[in-house]
Amino acid sequence: MIKNIVFDLGGVVIPLTPETAWQRFEQLGIKDTRQQMGLYGQTGIFLQLENGSITTDQFLKELADMAQEQSHIFGDQEPRISFQQAQRAWVGYVENVDIHRLNNLLTLKQQYQVILLSNTNPFIVEWAESDNFSGDGHPLDYYFHRTFYSCDMKDYKPAVTIFQKMLQDSGINPQETLFLDDGEKNIRAAESIGIHGLLVEKNQDWMPMLTQRLCELNK
Repeated sequence: MIKNIVFDLGGVVIPLTPETAWQRFEQLGIKDTRQQMGLYGQTGIFLQLENGSITTDQFLKELADMAQEQSHIFGDQEPRISFQQAQRAWVGYVENVDIHRLNNLLTLKQQYQVILLSNTNPFIVEWAESDNFSGDGHPLDYYFHRTFYSCDMKDYKPAVTIFQKMLQDSGINPQETLFLDDGEKNIRAAESIGIHGLLVEKNQDWMPMLTQRLCELNK
């Protein structure tokens, strides 16, 4: 019997449009943005930010140094990129928030414990946890019982350890848990420790598939 449903954020709860984010980082002077920022995971300082191994201040400094090295946009001045500039670039990943999906989460909350487990960073988290997230005044955590972010957990999907931490902190049974993600490696990692997995296409309306899978698992 499924009692808990765990969701990925980008590409599942909110649609992703990476092109805008790439363009905004390129405007800041990062020429190799597309190589460092992938659809299913980051590399370099972008990954270090999301797995919690560097702080936002360290990221901003290294980002500015990178922009200066690649584009020389600061001239002889000390290279500097603000939190707001970086946040605007990161939030470029999100063209819109689908209120239909958010309402589906609220419906599911009436019967299941609904949890978020996301590879993400403090710039996205600050925006998502503000009243600006939904468009009607609700932050992201309004739609979940618990939220887990890789940058806070200092871990990163598809590492099995991030799922183990989520299970332990939530006090939930993996056999009673279903995990939705658009990354196959993440699903396989969850399944390796007994969590049921449901792989969805990026930006797909997952509610029909989820309803069917819940019926199968709850027979």
